[in-house]
Amino acid sequence: MTACSTGPADNRAQFELKAKPAAPRLSQPDAPVKSYGLADGQAFERLLNADALLQAGDIDAAQKQLDLLRQAELSPEQRGKYTVLAAQIDLSMGDAEQALYRLKTVRPLLLEEADRISYYRSLAFGYSLTGNVLQAVSSRIRLGNLLREPKQQQDNVRAIVETLASLPDDEAAVAPELSAELQGWMALAKILKLSRQTGTDSAAAINQWRADYPGHAANAEFLQAYLTSPPTVTPADSASGHEPLAPVAIPAIAVLLPTSGPYAPAGKAIKEGMLAAYRAEIVGGATAVPLKFYDSGQEDVVQLYRQAVTDGAKHVVGPLVKEQIETLAANAELSVPVLALNHVDNLQHDNLYQFGLSPIDEAQAVARKARRDGKQRVLILVPNTGQGQRVGNYLTAAWQAQGGTVAGMQSYDPRLHDIGAVLERLLETVNHPGALQGVEALLLSANADAARELAVQLKYRQAGGFTVYAMPTIYSGRPDPGKDAELGAFDFCDIPWLFDNYYQGPVSRASLQSHLQGLSDGLDRLAALGVDAYYLLNLLPQLAVQPYAGATGKLGLNAENRVTRTLVCAQFTGGVPVPNGYAD
Repeated sequence: MTACSTGPADNRAQFELKAKPAAPRLSQPDAPVKSYGLADGQAFERLLNADALLQAGDIDAAQKQLDLLRQAELSPEQRGKYTVLAAQIDLSMGDAEQALYRLKTVRPLLLEEADRISYYRSLAFGYSLTGNVLQAVSSRIRLGNLLREPKQQQDNVRAIVETLASLPDDEAAVAPELSAELQGWMALAKILKLSRQTGTDSAAAINQWRADYPGHAANAEFLQAYLTSPPTVTPADSASGHEPLAPVAIPAIAVLLPTSGPYAPAGKAIKEGMLAAYRAEIVGGATAVPLKFYDSGQEDVVQLYRQAVTDGAKHVVGPLVKEQIETLAANAELSVPVLALNHVDNLQHDNLYQFGLSPIDEAQAVARKARRDGKQRVLILVPNTGQGQRVGNYLTAAWQAQGGTVAGMQSYDPRLHDIGAVLERLLETVNHPGALQGVEALLLSANADAARELAVQLKYRQAGGFTVYAMPTIYSGRPDPGKDAELGAFDFCDIPWLFDNYYQGPVSRASLQSHLQGLSDGLDRLAALGVDAYYLLNLLPQLAVQPYAGATGKLGLNAENRVTRTLVCAQFTGGVPVPNGYAD
């Protein structure tokens, strides 16, 4: 995210970090809801509908079903189901505290078995999100007693062991006040954690553990399955045609994101994307790696990193701000791999990967698209900001690398709305006044307002054959036919997440809209960054040779450990972007 720098402000509209007033939450504990006096059968049908919609990922529709019910008129059993469903909606929105508050009012013995499973699974999920590891494991132990399918039992065993393995050693010490079953789980997790760290054979220790804890749940075939089965595989990307990549097991993920300060809206969008990917793993039956969030908005990033490692993290995502990435690389021994969520030019460090919405990839996509269309001689027009000048350099380098000729480059002041006048001067520099002879296209960096101003100028000049290839900053991410009707001559390249059928992953853009309410338009792109960041953790070692079709592009890894992105290109038709394929 190029705006996360203390340099001159960028004019990229999608990265304005001004939060709108938060939308009111639905169905708060004491909020009045409209009741229709439904009979028991009708109320039960509403609950079943809400359950089905929730399982299908339609959170808003599920909430609307619950809003038609009044809890006071439900039977105790129905009220319990209602509360579990409401808590699951809270969890889907990342509000673990509210979910746990609800769940503590439920009497699980009154629930049907399927709802009791959902209850304990939700408890475990909520406690994991709030960092209460022992409570999360205790909930999973109770969940294990209800599961019938061997695959579900194996996944639950794996979740218990890996959750406990994330505990620091001093907290993981077996305490006498714990139940015998939980003591057994903690002792087993300690054995497996030591084996993983040292590479030693744990067979003898496990045999001794079996003798110490006879009859323990993990003594069944499920432990053997855990020890011999490969880690959970990220779902294949049907669009790429590749087989699933074999991921590396990661016991815990620490996420360094700003939840306070000027970049908090950006941090929230990325967090929502990561949480959505985490939830999708659970819904899909996989063992999701717990996420632990640290506020990088106020704290020393080096100290945060060290704290995350001390807390048991085996992978760190973030930070987001460029200066913090530089500080971390310069002052911390990166014993645990870092997936930074931005890109700093000319920065390389062992165990540091950089993944952001870099304009380098966007410039390369624009250049490839224009050369594929047969263009040779172009002009470049960029804002007169520090970021604008960097983008101009990226566009120049990308175009020349494609064998094209840059006839001239000029900058404009977006505050003065002088883009048309600057274009006129640029044309006079490379041709005779008022002519476009010899220049076939314009490579443009502009926000939506400046792009519309330029479109009017081009139309006035009757430059219908003059093609504009723009950076994605001209598009807010949401169709606006009324305002963008003039942009019919403009091509641009953007992330697959914004176009139907180009991203086939488990987390759709539509499923996250309610979670991004109150944030500026354009932050959807950062939610997509969060989705991809979660899945990339397992794929980084192989990404250099096998690309991954993600929400932010077809992703690869270059020699500098920067995650590269191939984007989807589109052209405005009737004011609406129509995609025409990847820029490769």
